[in-house]
Amino acid sequence: MISYFLTAIFTVVSIPVIIPLFDMLFQKEICIENQPAHLYSIADHIQNIKYQFSSWIASTDRKNAISLVCVIVIGVFFLKNLFRYSGIYFITPVKAGILRETRSNLFQKYLRLPLSYFSEERKGDLISRMTSDVAEVESTLLSTLESLVKDPLIIIGSISFMLYTSAKLTLFVVILLFITAFIIGGISRSLKRRAFQAQAEFGELVSIQEEALGGIRVIKAFGSEPYIKDRFLGILDKYKNLIININRRREMAPPLSEFLGIVVVAILLWYGATLVFSDQIKGASFLAFIYAFFNVIEPSKTLSATYFNIQKGMAALERIEQVMQVKETIQDDPNAISKTELVSKISFQDVCFTYPNTQTQVLNSINFDVNKGETIALVGSSGSGKTTIVDVLARFYDVNSGKVEIDGIDIRKIKMPDLRKLIGIVTQEAILFNDTIKNNILCGMPDQGDEKIWEALELAYAADFVRETNEQLAHVIGDRGVKLSGGQRQRLTIARAMYRNPPIMILDEATSALDSASEKIVQQAMNKVLENRTAIVIAHRLSTIKNSDKIIVLKEGNIVESGKHEDLIEKQGEYYNFVQLQTFES
Repeated sequence: MISYFLTAIFTVVSIPVIIPLFDMLFQKEICIENQPAHLYSIADHIQNIKYQFSSWIASTDRKNAISLVCVIVIGVFFLKNLFRYSGIYFITPVKAGILRETRSNLFQKYLRLPLSYFSEERKGDLISRMTSDVAEVESTLLSTLESLVKDPLIIIGSISFMLYTSAKLTLFVVILLFITAFIIGGISRSLKRRAFQAQAEFGELVSIQEEALGGIRVIKAFGSEPYIKDRFLGILDKYKNLIININRRREMAPPLSEFLGIVVVAILLWYGATLVFSDQIKGASFLAFIYAFFNVIEPSKTLSATYFNIQKGMAALERIEQVMQVKETIQDDPNAISKTELVSKISFQDVCFTYPNTQTQVLNSINFDVNKGETIALVGSSGSGKTTIVDVLARFYDVNSGKVEIDGIDIRKIKMPDLRKLIGIVTQEAILFNDTIKNNILCGMPDQGDEKIWEALELAYAADFVRETNEQLAHVIGDRGVKLSGGQRQRLTIARAMYRNPPIMILDEATSALDSASEKIVQQAMNKVLENRTAIVIAHRLSTIKNSDKIIVLKEGNIVESGKHEDLIEKQGEYYNFVQLQTFES
C-alpha cells in the first residue's frame, strides 16, 4: 500500500516538474512568479515554491538550469517506477498466499463435508472449482489489486492538478469521462452472469472427462465412443460460444475507452487552444494539463478493463463461496469426549434414518446390540438398509431419530477422530490410491515399521503377491490399484484395516465382486480377521455369514428376523427363503 501510494505521488509530481522545462524551451525570457504575501494555505506554499524556482532559473545560466531540471525529471520518474516495482514485489507473495489458502481451505472443506453432499454433486465440477475457478480468481481479481489501489490515487492527484491549473477545462474533462464510463459500464452488465455460466459449463466438461477416463473400459466394451464424444462436444461448443461472447465484451473496453479518450483529447486541444490564445492559461501549463489528462486516461482504461475482470472473477469466486458456505452437518459435539476402546457393546436404539432430499425412510426403528467379541451378520436384499446401518455407526451420516451407542455413550458425544479409529472398514469396492503398497497400507496412520506392515499383509493373505513384485512395499499399484487383480486389491484393503488393528471391524460385501478362487482366499483372510474381534458383516454369500454369532435379516428398513443360522432355518421365514435362493443359484 505504501509503495502504491508513493507510486501515485511521484506520478502526480512528474506533471508539474515538466512545466519549467516547457517554459525554458518555449519562452525567451523566464517570468518570475509572484511571491505570496503569507504562507497560510497549501496554495500559498505551492506559489512560494514556484516563485523560488522561477527566481533561481531567471538568475542562473539557462543551460545549467535545463540540466538540473532534466536530472530532477529523471529522478522523479526513477522513483515512480522504483516504487511501482516494489509494490508488485511485495504483493506477489500475498497473491500467491491467497491462492494457496483458498485452495487449502477449499480442499479441507471437501474433506469435512458429509457424504450426502458428494452424492448430489459431480466430482469433475468440484475439481473445476479448485483448479479453474481459483485460477480465474488469481488472473482477474488478484491481478487487479495494483490497479484498484494505485490508479484511483493517480486519477485523484492528476485531476487535483488539473483543477488547480484550470477549473473550466477540468469540469469539461470530467463530464466527458463520466459519459465514457457510462458507455463502458453498459457493455459489461451481463458479463458476470455469462462468466458464471461459462465456469459451470467448464465444470461439466471436467466431469465428463473424469467419468470417461474412469469408465474407459466400459465405453470401449459397449462401443459408446460416439455417444460420449457427442456429449462432450455439445458442452464444449456451448462453452466455446460463452467464452467468445465474454472475451468480445471484455476486449471491447480498452479500444473503446482509447477511442473515446482521443475524442476527448481532440476537443480538449481545441478548447484549450482558445484559452491559451486569449491568455487565460499559459502554454506550458496547458501542455502540463494535457500530460496530466493522459495520466488520467491510462489508469481509467486500466480501471475499465479491471471492472470487466472483476465481473468475471466474481463469478468464479461465487462458485467457490457456494462450496465454502455449505453447512457441515457432521461435526463434533462441543462436549465430545475421547474414547479409544470398546469395553462392552454397540447398541442401536430406535434408529430411524432418511437420506437428504428423499422421502423414503431407509431405516425404521432399528434395535439390536453387538456385544464385544461377537460377529453380527446383516442380510437382506439391495436397498434394505444394510450399508446404511454401518454408515450411521461410522457417522458418515447422523440418524434422524434414536441413537447409536458404544459402551452406553452416544456416538455423537465421542470425538470423531476417536470414533473412526475404533472402526476398520473393508468395502465392496476396493478403494486404493495411486501410490506405493506401503503408503496404501499406512493410509495416514503412523509408520510403526515394515515388520508391522508385513504382519498385516500376512493376516490378509497378501504377503505372497507383494513379495513377487520387484519393489515389494515400494511397488506403485497404479490408479485405483489397476496393476493388481480384484482379489489382490481386496486383500490389500483388508491388510489396511488390520494394520490399524481396530476393536470394531465392518466388512461390507467384501467378496461379492470376486471370482470363486479369489473369494476363497479373501474369505480365509476375513476369517482370520474376525477371530476374537467385534464385527459387523454384510454379505450375500452363505459361506460368509452362517458362522456368525447372530444374523439380522432386514427388509425395507425393518428388522424382520434375527438369530443364529440354524434357528432361522427352522423358522422357514425370510432368511430361509434367502438361503434357498442361494442354494438354487449355486
